[in-house]
Amino acid sequence: MPHTRTTTGLSAAPLLKWLSFPLLVLCLLAAGLSSAADSDTRVIIVKLGDYRFIPDKIRLTTGQPVILRLENTDLITPHNFSLDDPNDGLDTNVDVPAGDTVDVPLLPLFAGTHTFYCRNKLLFMDSHREKGMEGTLVVSP
Repeated sequence: MPHTRTTTGLSAAPLLKWLSFPLLVLCLLAAGLSSAADSDTRVIIVKLGDYRFIPDKIRLTTGQPVILRLENTDLITPHNFSLDDPNDGLDTNVDVPAGDTVDVPLLPLFAGTHTFYCRNKLLFMDSHREKGMEGTLVVSP
């Protein structure tokens, strides 16, 4: 007896397309909400080059998230951004290769004044900090 095939008239491909549309809409909404939340975060561009930070004084407010966008403008020299204050939640040590950009999220918890600097040092030479590559981070209440 030959096998007969019955169809319901509903194939899987249109059904998958129909189900994927609501998922796509949900993903787009979630991405939009995420972007809206991120828009509250201030971005501060800090240029690293010629053995200095520009700006060399950064002002923040406690409890306000910020992203430091570290842009190394030197084409050969790698730099670093170091901030040593673990008690205030500001302990960071980030390498920024020559010509690259690195984002550093910060959330200052306490008011105070902190020094940031470049840790890099070439053998038998002054460190970048000794050449003047440091700055001040001021956190206000």
